[in-house]
Amino acid sequence: MKIKNIEDIKFLIENSVEESTELEYKCSFAKKSNNEWKKELAKDVSAMANSNGGTIVYGLKEKEISRGHSVPEGVSPIPTSEMTKDQLSQLLSSNIQPVIDGIEISYIPYDKESGFYIVSIPQSNTAHQNKLSHMYHKRRNAVVDAMEDYEIRDVMNRSKTPIIDLDFEIVKTTVKVITKDYSFLLKSGQLENVSTRADYSLKFRPINNGQILAKYVNYFVYLPSCIMKDEEKNDSDSKYSEIFEDNTVQDVVGIDGFRKRYGPARYDPILPGMCGRSRTIGLGIEENIDFGELPSIRFEIHADNAPTRKGAIQWKKIRVINKYDEEIHDPMSLPLPY
Repeated sequence: MKIKNIEDIKFLIENSVEESTELEYKCSFAKKSNNEWKKELAKDVSAMANSNGGTIVYGLKEKEISRGHSVPEGVSPIPTSEMTKDQLSQLLSSNIQPVIDGIEISYIPYDKESGFYIVSIPQSNTAHQNKLSHMYHKRRNAVVDAMEDYEIRDVMNRSKTPIIDLDFEIVKTTVKVITKDYSFLLKSGQLENVSTRADYSLKFRPINNGQILAKYVNYFVYLPSCIMKDEEKNDSDSKYSEIFEDNTVQDVVGIDGFRKRYGPARYDPILPGMCGRSRTIGLGIEENIDFGELPSIRFEIHADNAPTRKGAIQWKKIRVINKYDEEIHDPMSLPLPY
């Protein structure tokens, strides 16, 4: 969303809009006598440009609601004596190389002496370095990390080849299980036994974070065999199970009786900024599992003429999506005909 006025600031707080890859909150510029605060400023802004672009709001207190996830808690307006738009612009241009083109800085007054600074940062076609630390940074969800060598090369090649990343989500479904009991029907009527269980699954999909259309995409995801359901595991005794996906699709071209007839497989290109088809894998893990103890997920991505990308992600860095469902077991119900 575009943050243009004080009403937009209030909306962020009242609706607990969470930080993300493209949105960050800072309560102040954390100015000190040394240059550490300048280094932090350059790191945050360059990381946004090296990722998907986005907005940093200076002047909002944040509250952590879970590991790596924060929402705005209240206002902390920046005194005009501490920073001006011109000073901020000069700091960014002098401490980030190369200079980020298209960056916008706006000021929203809170009172006569303070307000909020909104820094809107475009996604860049090249990698930007923090001149004070000589490092490159990137945002992963709502966390800023140092970039790997292949990530720096990927960003520098955004205008030449598609950049395919994998987006992961852990889906936790809390299921309310209702079992109807007719054993005491003659005495006290129908009873229900209610219990709950937690089902876990992993959802992943490719995202084109480059600026070139991706025609041919295929990738491998390697999951620890110990947490996969039996039907999802490979036949080998390897500690990791291999899952292959690509961007091929088959169109329905007709119906033979009750069966669909499909045409030949074709590749479905992934446009810049768009996602490909997702896949969900059921996980055989217990409730309240410590994801920090699980071996990392590994992956390998191939897209057109782009260099092969290999990487890994820790389970504790993957966002968890909570869902709810209901399951009814009724011994008196008739099975559905097939």
